Amino acid sequence: MDAPLLATRASLALSSLTSQLAHLESQQSALLTSLSLTSSTLSNLPNYNAIAPTLQMIPTYTAKLSRLRRAMVLQQQEVESLKRRALEAGKRRREHLKKLREREREEGEKDRGVLRARVVGEGSSQTLEEGAESGAEEGRATPVSVPSGRGTPVQGAVKVVKKRKKARKVEIQ
Repeated sequence: MDAPLLATRASLALSSLTSQLAHLESQQSALLTSLSLTSSTLSNLPNYNAIAPTLQMIPTYTAKLSRLRRAMVLQQQEVESLKRRALEAGKRRREHLKKLREREREEGEKDRGVLRARVVGEGSSQTLEEGAESGAEEGRATPVSVPSGRGTPVQGAVKVVKKRKKARKVEIQ
């Protein structure tokens, strides 16, 4: 930069700062005068000595108040954080339960499919045919034992049998 330009800018900044300093000094002297007048006026009051200790504690109380405000702001931030975390945990829990239900539903469908395949594939099973025919003759669903594939029959499975020309349709509910 050019030296005369720099000197001009510096002198302008210096003159601005000097005028600001003079203004602040005049305000300070006015405030000090006002303070001395107020304190002399207050000291002449009859009950001033009773309230003077309380007035002296005002800066302490304002400092405590500002500390309390900061503590409250920190607590509010912590509460917001905990609320957010609780919402996220609830969302994860709902998603996990949804996945578990879906997995159980898929396993149930797979098990029902295996049972259907065994019932259709084992057309010579006497207990199934006898139970199905007796239920079909009476026109109602009957509970029968259905092999579960685990060596023990599942009790209480309901079969609905519908006759069509010599073909049978079997549904397990």
